[in-house]
Amino acid sequence: MAAGFFRKAALEKLSTPEKLDQLIKITGPKAWIALTTIALLLCTGIGWAFLGTVKTKLNVTGVLLGGEIHEVVSTSQGQLVDLKVNIGQEIQEGDVVAVIEQPELQQEIEAVKATLKERKLELEQLLSFGNQDTRLQTEFIEQQRTSIDLQIETNKKNLNFLKNQLQTENDLLEKGLITRSQIMNTEQQIESAKNSIESLKAQRVQTSSQKLNLGFDLEQRINISKQRIAETVRRQKHLEERYDIQTNIRSSYSGQVVELLTDKGIVVGQGTPLFKLKNQNSITGDKLHGVLYIPSQDGKKIKVGMEALVVPSTVQPQEYGFMKGKVTYVSDFPVTQQGMMTSVKNDQLVRSLLSMGAPFEVYVEFEKDPNSPSGFKWTSAEGPQIAINEGTSCMGKITVDKEPPATIVVPALKKFFDLY
Repeated sequence: MAAGFFRKAALEKLSTPEKLDQLIKITGPKAWIALTTIALLLCTGIGWAFLGTVKTKLNVTGVLLGGEIHEVVSTSQGQLVDLKVNIGQEIQEGDVVAVIEQPELQQEIEAVKATLKERKLELEQLLSFGNQDTRLQTEFIEQQRTSIDLQIETNKKNLNFLKNQLQTENDLLEKGLITRSQIMNTEQQIESAKNSIESLKAQRVQTSSQKLNLGFDLEQRINISKQRIAETVRRQKHLEERYDIQTNIRSSYSGQVVELLTDKGIVVGQGTPLFKLKNQNSITGDKLHGVLYIPSQDGKKIKVGMEALVVPSTVQPQEYGFMKGKVTYVSDFPVTQQGMMTSVKNDQLVRSLLSMGAPFEVYVEFEKDPNSPSGFKWTSAEGPQIAINEGTSCMGKITVDKEPPATIVVPALKKFFDLY
């Protein structure tokens, strides 16, 4: 009766209470799967905390422009005495846009002009009085030659006389009427007369050479004077070209002035920016770039090369994402309201941007994508199916910092990651 009242399994369990030959199941397969999943998630979280990055971004607002923005800079050093442009003015490449004083170079030019004047006067005197002096010297040489010719004739007559006298004295010596010493004296006089004639002939040749060289010397002096004048003229031309280049600053671009960066009376150095110019000739789709404005307290956080994400006001960022780009320019000082109006051309937007103080200006160049309808690379696959036009207002984000998530929770880890 007892066997029929209890279940067979219960009776077996009572008969053998300890089943030492069987394994005890502590956890089941489902528990192991859950535990493994938790471990993987924990390892992934720890790895991301140390190896991943969290980006710190600044929100920005601005406008899309199509022309390239250039800075026209000073090409010399000195005091800026005149800035010949105004905001909104159209200028052409090569136009004189500023005047920089160069007093030392001006003094050097004046000194060269004075030297040139003196050398021209010397040439005039040489041409005027040189010919007269040459004529007088020629007349004097002719007189010398005439005198020499007369002396030669006189000496020849004297020589003939002495020769006849010597013949007579030889006859008298044979007769014993004179002594030998008298004949020797006559012979010496004859030799002296011959030497005098030869010397006078040499002098006559020398006067001919002097007459020939007289004209050559004058011509040579005139040529030297002309060469000195030509050298001075070249020096003056070189200095005047330098003065023109260093005094008159010319624009290297054509376009519209969008902002003045300096003012008259300031001493500028070579390479000092004078104003910013928008190149109107380059307004095409592939030249589109963003002009963004950063609050003054964050302006110095932006550096050239930082990543930027920009979306035009005509595009929904939730659907198409942002245009990818990089920062290419950051203004050194906050921009003025007048300069912003030239770029933005929207008084309400300018006022809103200036509500938190004078902002810094940032240029962003967008990455190109020929396969995208807009021509630019987007965070989504292709971006919107519309063209992006100049003058569209935009907003965006600029990544100013990247750091591992663990350093945010534990600031002391920043030193380990060399973020200080």
